[in-house]
Amino acid sequence: MNKTIRKDASQFLPMKTILAFSLIISVAFHLVFVLAFYFGESLFSPDKMPESRHATHETLEMPANHPENQPHFDNDFGPRPPHNNPESRKPIRFDRALMFTSFSFVLIFVLFLFNRKMMSINYKRKWSELSFMIFGSILITSILSIAFSLGPSLFEHHRPNSAFLFRIVRDGLMRDFSLMTIVILISHLLRSLFNQRTIAVENEALRAENISTRYEALKSQMDPHFLFNSLNTLQSLIETDKDKAENYIQQLSFVLRYTLQNKEIITLSEELKCVRSYCNMMQIRYGENLKFDFQVDAKYHDSNVLPLSIQGLIENAIKHNVISARQPLTVTIATGNCTIKVSNPIQPKIMDETGNGIGLSNLADRYRLMWNEEVKISNDGNVFEVNLPLEGSGKC
Repeated sequence: MNKTIRKDASQFLPMKTILAFSLIISVAFHLVFVLAFYFGESLFSPDKMPESRHATHETLEMPANHPENQPHFDNDFGPRPPHNNPESRKPIRFDRALMFTSFSFVLIFVLFLFNRKMMSINYKRKWSELSFMIFGSILITSILSIAFSLGPSLFEHHRPNSAFLFRIVRDGLMRDFSLMTIVILISHLLRSLFNQRTIAVENEALRAENISTRYEALKSQMDPHFLFNSLNTLQSLIETDKDKAENYIQQLSFVLRYTLQNKEIITLSEELKCVRSYCNMMQIRYGENLKFDFQVDAKYHDSNVLPLSIQGLIENAIKHNVISARQPLTVTIATGNCTIKVSNPIQPKIMDETGNGIGLSNLADRYRLMWNEEVKISNDGNVFEVNLPLEGSGKC
């Protein structure tokens, strides 16, 4: 597909998914911190790592009661115990762990909602979405992180000094920016997976639709009424003009062969070759009563259309309108503004024919599935007009 699939972000980021991911990420993230706090000292103690920075020569020579040898650091879950005394470990402060986990849950939840909102907006440029998402997430994370870090300190009996507050804010920002990165990556991953599934489903529907279209088009061309008229015209030509008869056979052969092709997309120039052959056949049949006005700009020849789309519109115009000496019919095929238009004056038959060809609803569904484009149909009572979008042209 040529166009990016634009869907409502709530389809791949529903509220249940946001709540589940917010809970899982916040709990798992802080569980890692708790386990690192609890087991880190025994795994990386000076006894097992003599080359550690905690066991330098200067530290070993200092007396045990020297201030530099005393534990003087802290973290979110309480003071750490001495390195070489596992029995003296203080219990983990689960109340603080729960508090910080709750703060992280709120932050992650808000970031997911913000990302979902950004992904629901159809930006003209891809980098615009990513830029707004990153800068918005940074702003939200900074505000909430500082609020969550300094909030508990306001309720303490003894106000901590500025150095301690700076360290708390710094550590909180580092932690929360890590969570922000995880949220952005997961949001894009979920959208990518959703788009892949959507494309796969639509491709299957499109293949089934194309098979049905080719089958219906073949039935239309091989319809006994169509063959009877073609053979009747051919018989009269053989008796009057053998050169025209030979040309008619070649045109009919080309149209039938084109109908049986196995292509999902075709260039406008290739489609027009079949269209002109079909138009020549119809002009031989109806004579001067049927005319075709081609106003196709050569710059659109490399654009893409769906097979049998233009021919199907011309076929419908011939089937549903009166064609006679008193009411000649002119079908116009014109390009402009990255579209190709097939139009004709409305001359309804008293008893309209029902065809098995490419219907307008069928054609509109095919364009919607292939390029997410709409076929524009207008009827003002005098002129019937159908505009097909042209895809893949450098002029569009």
